[in-house]
Amino acid sequence: MSNKGLGKFFWIGWTAAILWSLYRLLTNEAWILDDEIAHFLICADVWENPSELWHPWSRPGRNLLQFIPAHFGLTPARLWTLALAGLAIWLTGREGKRLGLKNLWILPLLVGFQWWFPELSYPVLTQTPFMIVWIAGMFFAMRKKLILAALCFGYLGLVRHEGLALTGLFGLWVIFAEDGFARHLTRGKWKEAASAFPHAVWIGAWTILPMVIMNIASGLTRGEWPVLMFFESKPTEMYGSGPLWLYCQHLATGAGFPILILLLIGALKKWKTVSWDLLLYATYPAYFILHSVIYWKGLFASGGYYHFIMPMAPFIGLVALRGFNSIRPKLPNWGVALVLIAVIWTGLIMPQQQFTVGDSHIDGMPPKAKSLKVIAPPLTQSRFGQGLKDAAAWLEETVDPDQEWLTHHASIAFWNHQKTIGKELGAWDKHTPASLPSGTLLIWDAQYSVQESFQFSLELLEETGWQEEKRWAHGTVRAYRKR
Repeated sequence: MSNKGLGKFFWIGWTAAILWSLYRLLTNEAWILDDEIAHFLICADVWENPSELWHPWSRPGRNLLQFIPAHFGLTPARLWTLALAGLAIWLTGREGKRLGLKNLWILPLLVGFQWWFPELSYPVLTQTPFMIVWIAGMFFAMRKKLILAALCFGYLGLVRHEGLALTGLFGLWVIFAEDGFARHLTRGKWKEAASAFPHAVWIGAWTILPMVIMNIASGLTRGEWPVLMFFESKPTEMYGSGPLWLYCQHLATGAGFPILILLLIGALKKWKTVSWDLLLYATYPAYFILHSVIYWKGLFASGGYYHFIMPMAPFIGLVALRGFNSIRPKLPNWGVALVLIAVIWTGLIMPQQQFTVGDSHIDGMPPKAKSLKVIAPPLTQSRFGQGLKDAAAWLEETVDPDQEWLTHHASIAFWNHQKTIGKELGAWDKHTPASLPSGTLLIWDAQYSVQESFQFSLELLEETGWQEEKRWAHGTVRAYRKR
């Protein structure tokens, strides 16, 4: 990795940011999102069932980037993902240098100490893969390496479905460029438009290539066509909808208040000129608006989760650096030190993580008071998470290894030697309490078993002849057997 003039202080900041995330990776006993474990198990299963590489829920683009390290375990997969996050910070620094931004030494801190970064940079989730592919696409596009940029922007839709919108925006950016096909058309320059058309087709072909390959591979191996999901805007009502401004709140509590202030200063500072090349960065605010509208309208099972916009971290860091540069001449040295302390310290506190991660939202779990620590402690198992772990241990101790059992929570499968017993993850999805045979063992949980996709409510279990054998975590995790 060449420094390309970023300077030793950039690398000091880069090291500090990565070490903080690495510390979280190595000391956290729990995980920030349950989805990580399901993604990991599917990735690890690719080696036994290659068709899982194209699993639509697990996102083929993410699987392709993480299935090799997943073969060696959760921690290696996380370390690899963190390495991708480190690469994303470096690419952000290269872009900052190209843009002529000063004080690049603080840029790694403005990215790596965003409040959501330490807990979302390393998990086996879609956030870091989306982030690195996006900033890589920007990096190549700004250097006129359009085929590589096209592949990156085309790949985004394989990592997260909303990436398809960014793919389309990239296509518009290409054809409306100064010498682009569409730009000539709008000016009535038909000869020039005809001359530019082959180039537009060529770049367009590279842009759609990842999506075409994914659909063909998925069709051949799974009999599924992922492109069809874009025609089903409301696959379920369970995720609901919310206010249009919700992601403004998520941006504040995700990036963190100090960085948000610098971001606003940088965004509002007068822009002397905005070149067409620079307009490709508009994909970042467009992505923010897209998520705001999707959740507001209750589309595509959004759920309005804050972590969806974490891949914007490089852009947030760059604009925040612009804000820092605008106030830097007016600040004494102690003022600069205060800004630095505010960014780093609040990034160490991570108040959104300390206050929002827990199990009090689970039906049946009594509330638990929380207090803000001066530095965010490592994640420990919640009462619910410990209940799942205890249930997995009970299965291992008391249940015959050859007996099939059912669970709707991936953590149970993970704690049982990182695999499911008897059935692959998701193999039970289409069964109902009434359809399962007598003697079936179920580890029921109050988070997933009752969801719309499973509908294993306690009332229905009682009506269809299930008998409780054991319970954990205030009854939010239970063992049932069908009579």
